[in-house]
Amino acid sequence: MNASRRQVVEYFEGTRWDYRHLWRSEKAGALHFGFYDQGIRNHVTALRRMTGYLASVVGITPEDRIMDAGCGIGGCVIRIAERFGCRATGVNITPFQVTAAREAARRAGVEEHVEFVEADFTDTGLPAGSHTVVWALESVVHVDDKEAFLREAHRVLAPGGRLMIAEYLVREDPAPSPAEEDELRTWCQGWAMPGLLSDAEYERLLRKQGFEEIRILDISHHVAPSLRRLGWLVRLLGPTAPAFRRLGVLAPVPADNLIASAAQIRMFDAGVWRYKVVTARKPGDAVPAADAPAEPAP
Repeated sequence: MNASRRQVVEYFEGTRWDYRHLWRSEKAGALHFGFYDQGIRNHVTALRRMTGYLASVVGITPEDRIMDAGCGIGGCVIRIAERFGCRATGVNITPFQVTAAREAARRAGVEEHVEFVEADFTDTGLPAGSHTVVWALESVVHVDDKEAFLREAHRVLAPGGRLMIAEYLVREDPAPSPAEEDELRTWCQGWAMPGLLSDAEYERLLRKQGFEEIRILDISHHVAPSLRRLGWLVRLLGPTAPAFRRLGVLAPVPADNLIASAAQIRMFDAGVWRYKVVTARKPGDAVPAADAPAEPAP
C-alpha cells in the first residue's frame, strides 16, 4: 500500500466514531455533505438528497451500470439500485467500509443489483467498457494522481458513458494567498487529501484523457447548510482538540480532523474554495443522458 493510500485508510479508520455518531453516517449511509433544497431542514434527509440530485445531474436510468469510485459505506449505490433498479459496483480501499456496504445492501434487499469490490479506483481491475456511469462523490480529492483516476474512468466507461465528480475545487482568480495556502494545507493534511484542483485544471486533465461535453456546476449554496452544521460541531469540540491531542486523550487522526474542518470552513467563508459538480462524457454512441440542470429538479 503506498503512502497516500495508507493515509486515506488510516483517516477513515481513525474517524469512524466521528462519522457514525457526529455525522450519523450509518443512519444515512453517507460520509459526504448534504444537499439542501425544497425546504429540507433535516441533516439525514439532506445527505440522502445529495444522491438524488446527483443522479438527476448525470441522468441515471434503469439501463445504466454504475461504478461508484470510493463508495464509502455504500449508501449511494444502494439508493440508486433501489430507485432505478440498475446494477452498480462500489469500489473502495477501506476494508471495514466494504464490509459495512455489503451488509447494508443485504439489509436493503438489493444484493442481486449491487456488488462491492475492495480495490483502488485508479486501478480497479474491472473490464474495459463495462459501465455506463462512473460516479465519484467527494472521493477523487483523496487521490494523489487524479489523472490516473480519469484514465481508469475512461477505460471502464462504455462509449458514450458519463462521468460525475462532486468535490471541492479551489479558486483560480485571485490565486490563494500564502496564508490561505497554509490554511488549505492544514485542511488537506487533516483529511488525507493531497490537494485541490481548480476548474481549469480539471478541464485540462479531462480533455487530455479524451473526455468531452465537460460541465462544471457550482452547488455551494445548496451545501452551505451542511457546512454550517459541521461548523457547529467544530465550535463545540474543536477548541479542545490540540490540547487533548497533546495529552493523548484524543487520538491524532480525530484531533487533526477537527483542526482541518475548522480550516476548511474558514476557507469556504473566504471564498477560497467552492463545492462543484464536474460532468463529462466519453465519446461514442449511447443513449444521451439528461442535460445537467442549473438548479435541482423538482
